[in-house]
Amino acid sequence: MPHLSLINTDITNDNDIYSITGVVVDEQSGRRLMNVSVYEKQQLVSTLTDEHGYFKLRCKADVRGALRITASKILYRDTFLNFLQFVAITNRSCAADYNRAAKGNKVEGTGIGRLLISARQRIQSLNIPDFFAKRPFQVSLVPGLSSHGMFSSQVVNKVSVNFIGGYTAGVSGLELGGIFNINKDDSKYLQLAGVFNLVGGNFTGLQLVGVNNRALDTVKGVQLAGFTNKAESQVNGVQIASLHNEAHQLRGVQIGLINTADSSQGISIGLLNIIRNGFYKVSLSANNLMNTNLSLTTGTHQFYSTLHLGANISRKNKVYAFGLGIGHDFMLTDKIYLSATGDYHFAYTGSFDDRWAQGKLLLNVQLSKKMSVFAGATYNIYAYNGSGDGYQSKFRKVWANDQQGGTYVVNPVKKWLGWEAGIAFNSIFKPKTKINDDSRNWYLGIAAITGHGLASPFGFTYGGELLVQRDLSGRVAGTFSVGYAKIALPSNDDDGNIGSIYFYNPDGMKIIPVKAGVRSYISRKVFFAGELGVAIVPESPFYYNKPVFPSDNAGKNAFIYAGSTGYSFDNGLEAGVKFEGYTNYGTLKQLVFRLAYRIKLSK
Repeated sequence: MPHLSLINTDITNDNDIYSITGVVVDEQSGRRLMNVSVYEKQQLVSTLTDEHGYFKLRCKADVRGALRITASKILYRDTFLNFLQFVAITNRSCAADYNRAAKGNKVEGTGIGRLLISARQRIQSLNIPDFFAKRPFQVSLVPGLSSHGMFSSQVVNKVSVNFIGGYTAGVSGLELGGIFNINKDDSKYLQLAGVFNLVGGNFTGLQLVGVNNRALDTVKGVQLAGFTNKAESQVNGVQIASLHNEAHQLRGVQIGLINTADSSQGISIGLLNIIRNGFYKVSLSANNLMNTNLSLTTGTHQFYSTLHLGANISRKNKVYAFGLGIGHDFMLTDKIYLSATGDYHFAYTGSFDDRWAQGKLLLNVQLSKKMSVFAGATYNIYAYNGSGDGYQSKFRKVWANDQQGGTYVVNPVKKWLGWEAGIAFNSIFKPKTKINDDSRNWYLGIAAITGHGLASPFGFTYGGELLVQRDLSGRVAGTFSVGYAKIALPSNDDDGNIGSIYFYNPDGMKIIPVKAGVRSYISRKVFFAGELGVAIVPESPFYYNKPVFPSDNAGKNAFIYAGSTGYSFDNGLEAGVKFEGYTNYGTLKQLVFRLAYRIKLSK
């Protein structure tokens, strides 16, 4: 390994400050070296040499004993410069530490790390892989602009406060970030941030964040995020997110819309649980209330969740329902097992006010590797408000007399023992597709949307949006979009008034949505996304009596929240479905289909 040499060194004392200058060269060739880290360990001051190999370092003069200056560069041996009664230069090999730096500094190789950590800090981190100091407290505005300066990535603190964001070696106590926290190595106890936390090693304790938590090793404790959590290694604890949780090995609990794990000895609770050592199953069944039921079950035999859709296809006794369930399988043999499940449904018999709970005990027989049949008993509790004409007769409205001689509707609850039987097609999930962690991917896209409001008076929707996407890690991307949408309202001539007080805007409701969001990819092409933003409403959708007098919420802007899923094709096309809800317009919730085309801006 080549040696460094310090030449033309000089030290001056000015107002109790030592100014140390010099030039760092390759000892064998004499070539001046750029981006060499020159630092003093006790005072945690550092600098990098310029393009001429020159450095200037300022240290406090009230030091006892030697003032030792260290010069470090990746692939070179460290060199020390000791200031006492004389100057001595010694060399020390650190090949093992440089190997660790090349392989182990994972944070700076992530998309977020490359985006937010400066090149000077990354060079410093590679040059000084084996030195870490401990301090009680640090404050940062942004990475590199902190109370520890460029040395922040080499210091472990008990308390770390980052007004915008910070980059430290680690935290053993409390860390607060206005937008983000980045730790090079382990962190523990409590980490809070507005947008994201990124830990390069193990995390122990509670991570709480508005968007994304990510640990590049093991999590022991709780990850709680507004959108996504990820642990590259093991989770011994709990992951809770509104959108997506991911772990390599799960030994705890995941709660989220989508949960993924390479292997699981724990519990995943969500709409879709992709467990690589688990299974997925599509079932078609009938029971004594509905003759057509379609179910998707995902998870492990130890614990799984199910998404249900059902209908009683009949002219006079219609019922529609959708719901969720959880269950556990008792394995009698490899091909015969009992399923104990609990389901909860939202049912429709003229309105979506009915609720239906079920407990099931089903015997499953595996006929082949991918097909099974099942049958068993169910216990049902059905609460209803009364069905309309053509719907299930057993749930008709029940009238009772009050003490004044009037009548009122009784909303009873029916309970019964029933049955269910069906056929299932099952398989295991494919191994995880490798996704490169490349933050250099920028995308620009344009999308068309069309759909319909989910409640009166909002009708057909159409519009479009412009989208910018930046890949932040192998499975997470940030998005920003601006769009335009028009939502149809009924004609005022067709009984379009609201209680004879309000009238609809004849031009419909026009909206300019501005949203920021997060995408989480569960494979190379399938993604789930969440978005938050503002809906600008330039014109009033409702009026008092005449259009000249706007109502209280006419033209009010609204907070918008959205969730979507989609598929990205190799040719740039994207197709998906999105749910959107708006505040200030309580019944405005819509389901839209989205077709987009993205252009990759970076190589």
